[in-house]
Amino acid sequence: MKKLIVLLPLSLSVLFFSCGGNHDKVVVKDGDISVTDAAKLGERAAEGVKEAGDRWEQRKAKGDTVAIPYKDLEGFLPDVSGYTKEGEAKGSQMTIPGMGSLSQAEQNYKNGDKSLRAEIVDYNAAQMAFTGAAAVYKMGFESENDSEKQGSVDLGIKDVSAFGTQYKKEPNAELVVIVADRFLVQLHSNGSNDLEWLKGVAKGMKLGELAAK
Repeated sequence: MKKLIVLLPLSLSVLFFSCGGNHDKVVVKDGDISVTDAAKLGERAAEGVKEAGDRWEQRKAKGDTVAIPYKDLEGFLPDVSGYTKEGEAKGSQMTIPGMGSLSQAEQNYKNGDKSLRAEIVDYNAAQMAFTGAAAVYKMGFESENDSEKQGSVDLGIKDVSAFGTQYKKEPNAELVVIVADRFLVQLHSNGSNDLEWLKGVAKGMKLGELAAK
């Protein structure tokens, strides 16, 4: 069974929590962050933990405590204009003692020298494993250096937050999407660092429907 991994940008790996909603952006240059911005992150940490916890309690009250089957997740993978699917979608699910269940689905796509990998993970029953890693993508945060530019992305979809990475020295880009504090959607393009194109792929997915699960 495939190992499920959450990819965190290195520049953000020490920041674990934030909250949804609109915030002034926190800008990091060359790894430096001001005392004021560090305080903002601390405040958002507490808010983010509470928000995600409230969502989990609401789902638990409805008996919604198990990750949906990976075959259902495959139905939310995108159709990408100009790209051909490489084989069938792949999926898996697992149960982690003391944490619950996870399910995952992925699809690879090809267009000449360009490729795309799309992955969806349902962390519904593993809230503790997901909350810290996911919330970092939801803060108003920007970071830039000679190698890459990163920042929060607004897709204009309710209960959906995103974080994009555009690499400057190689033709790659990544978009991580958090859906309703439960689903993690990862899009990785190879052969192009066009983050706007990745945003278009994400907007073409049924993320609103996924958020309503």
